[in-house]
Parts: sequence; C-alpha cells; structure tokens
Amino acid sequence: MKDCPIESVEQQALVQWLKLQKIDFFAPINENVFSFLSRDIAIKLERKVKSMGKVKGVTDLVIFLPNKILFLELKRQPKKLKSGKISYANSKVSKEQEDFKIMVNKYSYTSHAIAYGWQDARIIIEELI
Repeated sequence: MKDCPIESVEQQALVQWLKLQKIDFFAPINENVFSFLSRDIAIKLERKVKSMGKVKGVTDLVIFLPNKILFLELKRQPKKLKSGKISYANSKVSKEQEDFKIMVNKYSYTSHAIAYGWQDARIIIEELI
C-alpha cells in the first residue's frame, strides 16, 4: 500500500463499479473549478455559489440504495509506513466534512460513510443493500 492511488483514481474506479451494478448515484461537484483562472474570479464565484446553497463538507458521492440514500466521502487509502504502522495523513476528514456527517445522520432515510479506497466503499455499499 506504499504507493496507493490518488483519490480521483479511486473515485473513477468506484463510479465504474456503480455503473456496472446499475446503482444510481451522482457526484455533487463542490470544488471551485475556476480557482485556476484567477483568484479574483474564484472569490466572486465562490460567493455566488455559497448564496445559491453550496455547503462545505458535502460528500464526494450520493448513492441511491433500496432503503437508504448514502452520502459517501471517499478518501485515499492509508499508507503503510516502514515501521508497519498505518498512516491516514493523506486521508484526513475536515471539520466541515464532520459537520456534514452529523447533519446527514439526523435522518433515518440517510446514511453517511467514509471509505478509504474504492474497495472499502464497495464493501460499505454491499452491506447496506
């Protein structure tokens, strides 16, 4: 696990698996995709999308299961250090993500999960089906 895939590669693998399983889902794009253009443009657009309801900490995927709506946060797999210990340094959950998890878990028809790699996500989903 020393060279584990980056999060976007993991998410692409999970999306392929979801499609093969015919499981409905969507990815709420929550990043500021304009930040690479200009800092000024990014700040203005960020203000606008916040006023339209953008919330920090929203999960990477929303997955529709038979009796639940799963909000899934996908993180990079932990690294195995030379000492043999597992490091989650590249997979930290932000305060905003924790706050979103608390909000989602208030409802009986929703579930929130944090998965470390697409295989972990697959196991979580299969347990909920």
